[in-house]
Amino acid sequence: VPKPYSFPFALSVVCLLDQILSRALGGKTGRAVSGWDIGVTTIHLSSSSSKFFSSLEIPTTLPIIECHRDEVRELPPKAEVLAWSEKTGIEMFKYGSHMMGIQGHPEYTQDILFHLIDRLTQRGYIEDWYGDELKAKLEEVEPDKDAWKNLCTSFLKDRL
Repeated sequence: VPKPYSFPFALSVVCLLDQILSRALGGKTGRAVSGWDIGVTTIHLSSSSSKFFSSLEIPTTLPIIECHRDEVRELPPKAEVLAWSEKTGIEMFKYGSHMMGIQGHPEYTQDILFHLIDRLTQRGYIEDWYGDELKAKLEEVEPDKDAWKNLCTSFLKDRL
């Protein structure tokens, strides 16, 4: 069982690095049981994380851009789930007070996701009709960039 690391700084990682961090700390990752998660997904902050984020005054649900088919399946010992979604049980987790993993992409824009969808269809990972459907849905919902910026910045500056 890994011991909690002592960092002189905070570490926040997204997507693949989220999975790598989890595995490095003793968690389990793999292909997502529900398949690809592409688009804007609403994540739900866990009841235990509401205290963690209470000082930020952010909503208990947050839209975020997702583009993955792998996920954290089991948390490392002593890690805590901070958020989940309908497709992904561990959308965000923290390990101690200085490490946080986010499955989604708070840094992505719709243009970046449009480009990724095009690449996925061109390479045959997803069907053309599905890519078109995803792009149409992106016009309807946008992530709350300000809330994500506030959350990530506050964590990295050790304000939580």
